[in-house]
Amino acid sequence: MIFELENSDYDKIPKLIENTNHELSIDAVITGNVPGKIYVDNVIEPSSTLIVTPECNVVADNANNHLFNGEIKKKLHFFDPVTCDSKEWERKIHDIHCNVAMKKYKRRYYQFDELLYDDFLEDLDEKYTLEYVYSDNLEQIQYENSKAIKDWYIFSNIHDVKDYCLGSYIRTGNKIVCWCLVDCIVGDRIEIGITTHKDFRRKGLGSICCAATVSACISNGIKEIGWHCVDSNIGSYTIAEKVGFKKIKEYSCFTPYPPIENVTDLYNEQWSEWALHYEKMNGMESVYYEQAAKCWGYANNMEKTMQNIKCLAETKPKFLNKGFLDFGGFASFQERIEWKNFIKTPDSRGKQQEITWLSKITLKLVGAR
Repeated sequence: MIFELENSDYDKIPKLIENTNHELSIDAVITGNVPGKIYVDNVIEPSSTLIVTPECNVVADNANNHLFNGEIKKKLHFFDPVTCDSKEWERKIHDIHCNVAMKKYKRRYYQFDELLYDDFLEDLDEKYTLEYVYSDNLEQIQYENSKAIKDWYIFSNIHDVKDYCLGSYIRTGNKIVCWCLVDCIVGDRIEIGITTHKDFRRKGLGSICCAATVSACISNGIKEIGWHCVDSNIGSYTIAEKVGFKKIKEYSCFTPYPPIENVTDLYNEQWSEWALHYEKMNGMESVYYEQAAKCWGYANNMEKTMQNIKCLAETKPKFLNKGFLDFGGFASFQERIEWKNFIKTPDSRGKQQEITWLSKITLKLVGAR
């Protein structure tokens, strides 16, 4: 059986999550700072738990409760990632998740140690402006991309964090191009995240913004600042280390999709590995043909991409359309004659008419009704 705990019973959870103390968002849910849900096998004496936070889905403590595990599968969505607090839970991943494509990957957890980049303002070009975010000025931020900043915050009550700096952003003119913001707050502990617009990367803005946020938060009395990133995101942890974070641990998660924050986080070989992973699932769900095609596209393998698109068209004819064939991951070969011929078919008069594989098969299906 599975039960959703009431907030008043959240104090029963800390003893179950000793192996996941690097996930501050769990404590944020327990304290009511951010929304979330906690499921247990027994509301009186819980021994197994599923914790759903804005940042992660964690299964913890006893992994051998078969009835509870079966109910977890009904709570997790098809594309939900999962963090397991033990090897036992990792071995149960296909018992608790309905997506057979779940794949293990590595993440890093950093904590701030000391500010190594204290002269960050000297490196800010005059065409950029650095500004800070507080709860009382959040709604007054009215620049391009300001919605992304406002949507970042999901505190249960924004007034509960009125005494804290919630982050910083860099803008050029009316456009916000980089931001480093607080994900969650529990007492004097926070976790932060960072985003830089794709057109403004490799300009040092991420490091400046991160250093500004860290400096302001420390001045506010924050004692602990955490940072999570995918192990393959070199850009993210390079910023963290430059500013003064130290790696505390590596931990594993499971995901049914490539765990990237930027397409360039994975090399061609890694994209190929994901494509092969999806090809093993082909025939189970048509969505895996789609994912395999996209991964082969990012791996710059046109032939494999076309093979999976053909299979996708045959199994899910209502999915494919010109928008899919214009997918950005196919950009490296969209000008090749083989690709152009692939997405065209001669009509009855011998003229070339652009038509997707899906449209071609859909016409056959409609005619057969």
